[in-house]
Amino acid sequence: MLDLELLEEKHKKHPGRTQRCVKLAKEYVQLYLKGGRLLEVGAQHKPVSKYFPEFEYANMDIRKTLENTIIGDITSCQHVMSQSFDFIFSVDVFEHLRKPWKAADEIKRLIKPGGIVFISTVFSWRYHPSPIDFWRFSPAGLESLFEGLETLEASWDYVERRRQSKLAGAHEPLDELKGWRENIRVNYVGICR
Repeated sequence: MLDLELLEEKHKKHPGRTQRCVKLAKEYVQLYLKGGRLLEVGAQHKPVSKYFPEFEYANMDIRKTLENTIIGDITSCQHVMSQSFDFIFSVDVFEHLRKPWKAADEIKRLIKPGGIVFISTVFSWRYHPSPIDFWRFSPAGLESLFEGLETLEASWDYVERRRQSKLAGAHEPLDELKGWRENIRVNYVGICR
């Protein structure tokens, strides 16, 4: 029999997903960039600006969520000038985009030569409309979306694999433990050459 309390304690010992994503992104940012402009796609109310103080920060979202929000749709944001950003960061957005390939094209348009793109999304996760939940990705799938950038890393993140993720309002399917526990993330880091 599986000890659920022991499993949950194991997961509490690992940094949260934002901290893991920031740590991985920082490894590459520190290698290639000294600062510049950072665009976070879909920050909601939890911006990563505090982790990257060397960057001038902007957030893009479909509605104003922060003081420095660029209101727009990342799949079509022609109102934002090409090659405007040195670093583009996005966590938990791509699964919610109707046409993620268009978002990848816009991100490639917005990144400056020498700039870093960091995307983290899900391979396996419960259905979570926010407002809609469309896609799941493998590392190779993300890499194919960002064809034209040089891939620095395309990887799996299994840290939360068997973590209980049943939240209020979550949808089926549930596993035999009454939760969705196949939580696997993927990360992509690319550089514009």
